[in-house]
Amino acid sequence: MSPTRNFPNTLKTKSGFQPKDLPLSRVKEVWEKVLDDPDAKLALKRLEQDGFPIAHLTTADPVCQVESWADYIAALPFLPNQPSKTRVHRHRSLRRHRILVHAIRDLAEKVDNPFVEKRVITDAALPSNLGKHLRELADSLERFLSWDWYTREINPRNSRIAMLRWTIRSRTGKPHDRELSGLIDAAFRAAEVQELYLDATTLERIERLAKEGRVKATCRLQGLCPDLKLINSTSFPRNRQKRV
Repeated sequence: MSPTRNFPNTLKTKSGFQPKDLPLSRVKEVWEKVLDDPDAKLALKRLEQDGFPIAHLTTADPVCQVESWADYIAALPFLPNQPSKTRVHRHRSLRRHRILVHAIRDLAEKVDNPFVEKRVITDAALPSNLGKHLRELADSLERFLSWDWYTREINPRNSRIAMLRWTIRSRTGKPHDRELSGLIDAAFRAAEVQELYLDATTLERIERLAKEGRVKATCRLQGLCPDLKLINSTSFPRNRQKRV
């Protein structure tokens, strides 16, 4: 079995796919073929001339697990293309479970009462200070039941493409859609997967939708927590650690 590696900033999807399921050997193989692809060579040369040199990069090894832009390109054929999904959870929906907090606190009080006979039937080993453990458990559970949260499962493939396009434009001053599309198609050919043939309009739309998704997520979070100060940014984070 090929070694695998975790890819950051993605969540497990309903289909069961997880980024860690990407085979490192296949990603490395695809990048090596991309470097030998005539169209990809021309695209890489043009990008290098304009200030985005990546032809010298290699894919991450299983030890350091630090991604490079080579990983972003070579992994695209293995990433699913599925719609983004959002979920807003309000703490009120778990209100009925608060009775469990009261039950735990009640047991903790009786455990610490020397005039109460107690016996816990369980296969698990009990902590030495059971009363303290139960009170801490009740506190943690109570905090959890008070949470509101928002989750957004992003499109794995499109989020990578959007990040690539944004970075190329920020580094070179223009999106280089022809070169980016050429590199993507070279990766799909190397992986023996049907090519995407993304034109400039489609690439622009992919990046725009990725930005809009982040803005909507920020608005939803502000709706949950009006007092929370969040930055409405349509830019990708600049402090991502990546080998360049």
